[in-house]
Amino acid sequence: DSATLMNKGLEIIEAKWLFGVEAERVEVVIHPQSIVHSMVGYCDGSVIAQLGLPDMRLPIQYALLYPERIDTELPRLDIIKTGSLIFEPVDLAKFECLELAMEAAKIGGTLSVVMNAADEVAVDLFLRGEIGFLDIARVVRKVMEKHNPKSFPTLEEIYAVDAEARRQAMALATGVGYCS
Repeated sequence: DSATLMNKGLEIIEAKWLFGVEAERVEVVIHPQSIVHSMVGYCDGSVIAQLGLPDMRLPIQYALLYPERIDTELPRLDIIKTGSLIFEPVDLAKFECLELAMEAAKIGGTLSVVMNAADEVAVDLFLRGEIGFLDIARVVRKVMEKHNPKSFPTLEEIYAVDAEARRQAMALATGVGYCS
């Protein structure tokens, strides 16, 4: 999911549900060093960032334990050795999965369930060599296009939507002449 930036799209959806931030207010940037794990811009123009080594254990710990902090044996970031930090805009034409996730976050309801299920199937098929890399986004998009999102689903409906999206993704991806 990192290569397609779907992981960043999932983080937009997380921010929406965990912190009540509208998807339109979240900006994704490319940061090749993977040192900055999150940044928040404030109304006064200041920006606060969470920095650490390219290891998700500390950001996950921070999210789970906030506002508490615990001592860890994790390696420490040496900001002097890190040097300059680079940020670049995302080209949504190259990263269609991110655009699909942004759409799912904006529309809401069961569309994010469908997107995630289709992505998991497509990525698995790609890793097994059964579809091409660009087919991941194609499969996800097609399954999302077929779905009529429900705003306030029950848990049972979520499970049913997930299962149906997985079935559709598999059928689309393995259909004759669909991919590649």
